[in-house]
Amino acid sequence: MSRAVPVIDIEPFRNGTDPDSVVAAVDQSCRNTGFLVITGHGIDPTVTEEAMVRIQRFFDQPTSTKAAFHDENRESGYYQFANMALARSNDDHNAPPDLREELRVRRLDVIDWRSPLWNGDDQLRDAISAYYAAMDELADTVMEIFALALGRPAGFFRQFTNRHDSQLGIYHYPPMTEPPLPGQLRGGAHTDFGSLTLLHGNPSVHGLQVWTGEEWEYAPVVDGSIVINIGDLMQRWTNDQWNSTLHRVANPVEGDWDKARYSLAFFHQPHHDAVISSLDMTQDAKYPAITSGEHFQRKLDALALA
Repeated sequence: MSRAVPVIDIEPFRNGTDPDSVVAAVDQSCRNTGFLVITGHGIDPTVTEEAMVRIQRFFDQPTSTKAAFHDENRESGYYQFANMALARSNDDHNAPPDLREELRVRRLDVIDWRSPLWNGDDQLRDAISAYYAAMDELADTVMEIFALALGRPAGFFRQFTNRHDSQLGIYHYPPMTEPPLPGQLRGGAHTDFGSLTLLHGNPSVHGLQVWTGEEWEYAPVVDGSIVINIGDLMQRWTNDQWNSTLHRVANPVEGDWDKARYSLAFFHQPHHDAVISSLDMTQDAKYPAITSGEHFQRKLDALALA
């Protein structure tokens, strides 16, 4: 595996001036690290800036106030600090809880402005919904690049994602006021579950690390960029030609313990009943076919603390 997470400008794909070079670069990255950092994505920076303002204001509220932003029926909304352990989805069953809190937003929360998740906060709803819509559009573009890289028509994956229920995970990693437990991190080592993840991380403090096969390497921090990594379902689709790579959110060094970190992760997920089976025509499938929803629920169940 390459030790470098590449930075790729996708504007030549978006404007049609040199799409082939972008497709080739993305394909190479997915075969190596499974991670890339993209620029030239076309996201209006004011959309991200407004989302960050509203997110920080939300997390600054007391826990009792944040707890009212929840929709139990959709399993969306606020989840308290240290309520799950990502590493448990990777079979580390004794992993301690992650040092973060979350606001989880699903597609139906964006479509339904009356969702109890928003708890009447129209400014939060509008800012997060705009960001979700921007990531949704960008995910479509990236999936077109993926399809072409795999020798399929640009719109190939639409049949699997036109009814998606992708989640936006909004994370706050508070300043650390005491040493962590042994092995405890802001986000334990894990792979993502779906087709791809689009990540915006506040650059105030480093955190995201990618496993190279030999060591943990920090992902590049590039102003205005989006980090992309492929998920487990894309690895299954490609029959292990592409890698869903272990990654984690490391704790800050001791001099930065007083610094918070925020991140917005758009987890792009094929629709619930989409059947994921190998697209590889050169060798036998390494995984049995599985629906997107079944795979996601298995992984989600493993995260919860006993």
